[in-house]
Amino acid sequence: MTKSKIAIALCLFIINTIAAQNQSIADSLKTIINLQKQDTIQVNALVYLSRQQTQVDSAFKYVQQGLLLAKKINYRKGEADCYFQIASINSNFLNDYSTRIQNLVDALKIYGDINYTTGVAETLLHLQGAYRGIGDYKNALMHAFAVHQIAESNNVTGRAFTFEHHRLSPLALAEIAETYIQMNQLDSAEFYIQKSINQNELFKGSKWNFPIYMLGTIQNLKGDYKLALATFRSAIPLAIQNEQFHDTLQIYSGMSTVFKNTKELDSVIYYAKMVNESSDPKRETHYWLNSINNIAQAYKLKGNIDSTLKYTEYFHHVQDSIFSRDKDRAVLNIGFKEKLRQQEMISQQAKFKSRLQLYVFIAGLLVLLLIIGILWHNNLEKQKAKSKIENAYSELKNTQSLLIQSEKMASLGELTAGIAHEIQNPLNFVNNFSEVSNELIDEMNEELQKGDLEEAKTIAGDIKQNLEKINHHGKRADDIVKGMLQHSRSSSGVKEPTDINALADEYLRLAYHGLRAKDKSFNVTMKTDFDKAIGKINIIPQDMGRVILNLITNAFYAVSETKKQQPNGFDPTVSVSTIKNGERVLISVKDNGNGIPKKVLDKIFQPFFTTKPTGQGTGLGLSLSYDIVKAHGGDLKVETNENEGTEFTIILPA
Repeated sequence: MTKSKIAIALCLFIINTIAAQNQSIADSLKTIINLQKQDTIQVNALVYLSRQQTQVDSAFKYVQQGLLLAKKINYRKGEADCYFQIASINSNFLNDYSTRIQNLVDALKIYGDINYTTGVAETLLHLQGAYRGIGDYKNALMHAFAVHQIAESNNVTGRAFTFEHHRLSPLALAEIAETYIQMNQLDSAEFYIQKSINQNELFKGSKWNFPIYMLGTIQNLKGDYKLALATFRSAIPLAIQNEQFHDTLQIYSGMSTVFKNTKELDSVIYYAKMVNESSDPKRETHYWLNSINNIAQAYKLKGNIDSTLKYTEYFHHVQDSIFSRDKDRAVLNIGFKEKLRQQEMISQQAKFKSRLQLYVFIAGLLVLLLIIGILWHNNLEKQKAKSKIENAYSELKNTQSLLIQSEKMASLGELTAGIAHEIQNPLNFVNNFSEVSNELIDEMNEELQKGDLEEAKTIAGDIKQNLEKINHHGKRADDIVKGMLQHSRSSSGVKEPTDINALADEYLRLAYHGLRAKDKSFNVTMKTDFDKAIGKINIIPQDMGRVILNLITNAFYAVSETKKQQPNGFDPTVSVSTIKNGERVLISVKDNGNGIPKKVLDKIFQPFFTTKPTGQGTGLGLSLSYDIVKAHGGDLKVETNENEGTEFTIILPA
């Protein structure tokens, strides 16, 4: 670069320094004199000169020279300023998000290292815009809120997105609102944009146009098109007075969208083309794409096929040129590298803390050893006590498991005689039909020898019928055996559709025949009333079968004991019924025995409580039944009247 250009740049830099800091000429001279040396001034001048360029090549040329010089003289702030400027060039001219984010991350690291608060805040503000540009709204909001916190705490001013110094707090609030708009969280967006407007930031002596434009965007998205249009129009002269001419592209894009929503197609095309045909629409890529899309849709509604196709193809061409997969991958890689850098910083901080903690640890080690010596003896005694408690608990759990298994086997024992009786009936049928079939085969052979085929066929038909009956009763016996095995084995814990009526009926008959086998004098009237509308319900059949069997067995025991006390005039009766009541199924087991005394009614569901004589009950039947029903999401209720009887009701979800 020629000496004359450096001189011009230096002059511009000095003028800018005076204007930005509102210093007197004397103060400005002191500022310049206090600069470390001529090389640092030259770096600042190169950065400033780069900002003035309207061509990307020239802008890059000057900032690259500044970066090389800053590294050479180890001017850290100047190096960070150069990275920041390179990111700004990418933002203004190239839309290269990967390079932009990388340079901002580099600048942020240096600004943080030298504790330059303004640089940190400005860089975070640009980073949030870059993350929003690639759709990473979480990171965008995180960085924007960080800017707002820093700016509010330190009253930070900065260049932000202009060449003037302004308070960063209202800018951060506006950027937060813009991110919430893109996330379609309009109430949050309106809240933060109003906060930004209320801070009344001035640009070039006029009210700042950007939050006014954002407010119009929110009003448009909420469907208040008339108010949105008025808001956009009020923002146009402010943007011109602020000399933020590229902001007019945002406003015209917004107005185009409002007119699209109100179906004013000519106005849609007019304002959208103002964006598309501007001198540099690439500076506002989001709004450029929106305007092209609005033009295409307007021509489509007007029925202009050629123009529709033209702008649709143009829209996809521009979109593909801006957002590519390679750039997205590069951004992800940069984010990963930044995480690694942060982890490295955390690791270094951890090492420092570790060294500090080591000294504290050594100082307290002797005290700790003394305390350990005192506590060791107490802890040893506690361990011994704990071991005894754990052993006792283990023995208790084992005993409980044995008792539960004993209860299951006891219920199986109650069924054994009943199962034998139930199996005997189909076996008798099988034997009888087998003998008859043997005789019929002999008769059929005789008829065949006589040549009487018709009679032989008739006999063969009879044999077939007998075989079908044998098959039927064989399957019946098989079902009984399977039911016994299902009852005896451990529960699978898996619910399955089950016919509750059939389950209740089967256990009623098995329990009855089981008691009859042990006591031939036992007799009882059994009544059933099953609601056929119930169908199948989801239960664990083995578990629910044990509950029903326990209740029926208890009912038989109750009426049997009452019969012994009242041998004459007492008719033992046990009723089993089911009914569907709304979203619930009720299974009732009722007897007309002596009932349960009120003084023990509250204890019947407690483990090991029983009113039966010693050796005739474990006291776990009703306790286990209650737990099983609760595990099914149901309830087990009891109603009793002394000398009248007892009714247990299982309530299950339908």
